[in-house]
Amino acid sequence: MKKLFTLLLVFGLLFGLVACVDDEPDQKDDEQDQKGNEEEDDANKDPEDEEPTLEEKIQEKINKILNELTIEEKIGQMFIVGFPGTTVPNSLKDAVKNNKFGNFIYFGENVADDSKVPLMSDTLQDLVMDEVGIPALITMDHEGGMVVRFAENATHYPGNMGLVATGNPNNAYEVGKKSGQELRHFGVNTNLAPVLDVNNNPQNPVIGVRSFSDLPAVVSKYGLKLIEGYRESKVLTTAKHFPGHGDTTVDSHYGLPLIPHSKDRLYEIELAPFIDAIEAGVDSIMSAHIIFSAFDDELPATLSHKVLTELLRDELGFDGIIMTDEMRMQAIRSNFEVGEAAIMAIEAGADMLLYAESTSTSLEAYAGVLKAVKDGDISEERINESVRRILEKKYKYELFDDYKSRLDLDEDQLAANKQFSKDIVRSSITLANGSVNWFSKNKSTLLISTKSTRHPLLPGYTINTNQNSFAVVGKKYLEDAGVSQVGSQVIGTSLSTNEINTIVNLAKNYDQVVVAVENVTASQANLVNKLAAEKTNILVVALRNPYDYLSYNNVHHYVCTYGYYSDAVFSVFDLMLGKYTAKGKLPVTVEGLN
Repeated sequence: MKKLFTLLLVFGLLFGLVACVDDEPDQKDDEQDQKGNEEEDDANKDPEDEEPTLEEKIQEKINKILNELTIEEKIGQMFIVGFPGTTVPNSLKDAVKNNKFGNFIYFGENVADDSKVPLMSDTLQDLVMDEVGIPALITMDHEGGMVVRFAENATHYPGNMGLVATGNPNNAYEVGKKSGQELRHFGVNTNLAPVLDVNNNPQNPVIGVRSFSDLPAVVSKYGLKLIEGYRESKVLTTAKHFPGHGDTTVDSHYGLPLIPHSKDRLYEIELAPFIDAIEAGVDSIMSAHIIFSAFDDELPATLSHKVLTELLRDELGFDGIIMTDEMRMQAIRSNFEVGEAAIMAIEAGADMLLYAESTSTSLEAYAGVLKAVKDGDISEERINESVRRILEKKYKYELFDDYKSRLDLDEDQLAANKQFSKDIVRSSITLANGSVNWFSKNKSTLLISTKSTRHPLLPGYTINTNQNSFAVVGKKYLEDAGVSQVGSQVIGTSLSTNEINTIVNLAKNYDQVVVAVENVTASQANLVNKLAAEKTNILVVALRNPYDYLSYNNVHHYVCTYGYYSDAVFSVFDLMLGKYTAKGKLPVTVEGLN
């Protein structure tokens, strides 16, 4: 009986297993039927029921804003304006109220006292948010080196050519990241940098060390690293000056340059870094007030539809913000009426117009654009195109939720940034010819230099004074370091024959001479050449352009700093004292130099 029970049990289990196996096709069929029904349901589902993407959500918000903005408010979004002082003046408040100006630019006088900048930034943002409800782009030319605005607490990072002299592209990334953090700390969210001009003309009066190099590939490599760093810190970047300001002998601040090169040459040299920046997603591109005859032989790029729309938009595929350079520069102002130029820039394809003030020219330009829209000369659809691009960037950088000064860097972090900058400035100092091994603390030394007209060399120093000079600060620094006898002589940009002879005679009383000038003039070069003929132990320092060397004869010891500012100056003194070995490499080709 027990055996029979066991057999029945086994049979029952086997029958159950077979039943389970037999059930599987039915279960699979049910699952397939269910899946097929789901796919059919998905196919029949209304697309509006699908969850919108982030981009679709942003566009929906932008559409809503555009539908609610008046034409006056839309045009105001297309303006970047400046103002005087370290607080927001009533004149600017009135301009925002009456003209709806929506974006701003800081210059040196605005940020001379860093401690006031966060409140100023927040006041501006409160002003535009109350008036229009859209946060402002607060911009600044903060290139580093010779072009910075902050004077005190913020770090003075090296400029473009100085970064390349370090030989390490990652330094550009780190500078972008750290500088971006500092800008957001003070409420600045947009940097009008980097300069992507290829400086292949040694006589260029306005770019020079603001460029990374005379080689397009180097400009791209370091420029894209800088953009990457700023982007990580949520700061918009602006590539400038499109299509390229590197091969001019005229400064567009004071005249209208013309570049006659062929299209093939422009694509190979001038345009190459901008094309790379576009592919890397740069936020905005600033136009140059220059005629590029290969594209348009009548109008400067800023006012040329052929350059801004046909070339930059259509051919190169740039979909970010096109911004003008300052519209009051003589290249524009001497050749076009204010309102006319503003209208032409927008018709050419510009999205934002830059004015360094908000009480005269900018108001005239605004009135001209508004009239052109109301008269039908510029369509509202054209205005909407630009405003959409501006709003897209403001959403991309989360400014609607994060537009105030962050105030998130403490003293230790700022001190660490300053030390990092000092280290890379030191690594950029280039001994382009000769050596400094002959310099001795036990010999008498004469320091000769021009004044620093842009940046205070020590806290509290006033620019463009004798005190604020390589020669005077160096005298004390070297004396404190134990140099036996140090003299100082400050010179101007123009020297008479008598002045030159007096200084040459003075130098005869010293064992060794150091001459440091920024952008050497003909008379300064004459002085250097006469000193070099008299002295073997003479060190010449280029406080800005390494190209100064081309003006000298028989200068055997030559150092390049790529900027006349504190860290660069004191790095030269430490080099002379043997505290480190110069490892910088020339970023450009200069005949006769390494």
